[in-house]
Amino acid sequence: MPAEWPLVENDAPVRLEVDDGVTTLRASSDPRWSHLVADSRSALFVDPRWYRVLEQTYGLEINARTCHNNTLAYSDIDDPRGRRIVSLPFCDFVDTSIAPDAWPTLVEPLVATGACVILETGPDHPAENDPRFTSVVDGVSMTVALDAPLEKLFEGFATLTRRQIRKSNKRGIEFVATQDPTALRRFHELHVGVRKYRHGLLAQPFEMFESIANNFGNDWTLIAGFVDGEMIGGCLLIRTDSTWHYKFSVSHPDFRSFGVSHGAVYGALAHCVDTNATTFDFGRSDLAHGGLVDFKRRFGAAMLPLTRHVTSPLAPNTFSDELQQLTKIMTDPNVPDSLSAQAGSVLYRYFA
Repeated sequence: MPAEWPLVENDAPVRLEVDDGVTTLRASSDPRWSHLVADSRSALFVDPRWYRVLEQTYGLEINARTCHNNTLAYSDIDDPRGRRIVSLPFCDFVDTSIAPDAWPTLVEPLVATGACVILETGPDHPAENDPRFTSVVDGVSMTVALDAPLEKLFEGFATLTRRQIRKSNKRGIEFVATQDPTALRRFHELHVGVRKYRHGLLAQPFEMFESIANNFGNDWTLIAGFVDGEMIGGCLLIRTDSTWHYKFSVSHPDFRSFGVSHGAVYGALAHCVDTNATTFDFGRSDLAHGGLVDFKRRFGAAMLPLTRHVTSPLAPNTFSDELQQLTKIMTDPNVPDSLSAQAGSVLYRYFA
């Protein structure tokens, strides 16, 4: 990890409460947490380092109720949007072990608060059979098994994908793995632009990217694409065990026709192979975003359906309406990108 990254100590105390055989612990710092989630399919989003990123960036507290090796992680959020209990904010899905007979014990106190309870899980979750929850399959988690040499994997890609990768090579894009702080700052600037101009959304604050670098040490990298010394796109990867996770992706609008997005994924897969990883995790895609699902599928990605479980919709209020209006204002093309980035730093926490 570059010496430039400031170290942030996580000195939060371990919380331990016991009530009727149920333990409540702080998932970001309690050593028992990693044992409880050892078999989870959502490896990145049960990693205590990721929880520390969320705590340091957004002031969230990630707790978990546990009972006989069953566990339910959650964040109790009470802000101007209203009170809600989320498992877990800013996570694709959280897939911990919960036996059907342990489910009522773990979830009942959360539902009893009267707050909106929201869960994002993989399939076969006990919430599917709980009449208090409405469950909808609204996304997929997509992974590529690195079970062959890179050249062999390439042969299995869709024709369009192979053509775009070749185009990125012909255009002279050089993809490199780097942890350089200046490159990370430039990557975030591109990220702000992609969120703003393509999607009309605010971007996660740069403080989150710094926290990822701080907490994950050597287990993160940028796959950055350069043309004549200018970064034009790439992706940010985070590693857990033998998996690299594709967390953020950017491309400069003036170079999108260069095949930069496909080339960056190919560069990421090459990095996975070079570092002896066994899996490349594309992360979550909403089913409503069919183009993104197709993009990932063309690399031979396998899909796991993801389900959203909600007890009741979060009641609309004046602040929620104002948050949407502020987002629209601060992502207007006439607003300087630096101000859009500052707005994301202030407001993004409310999207949890």
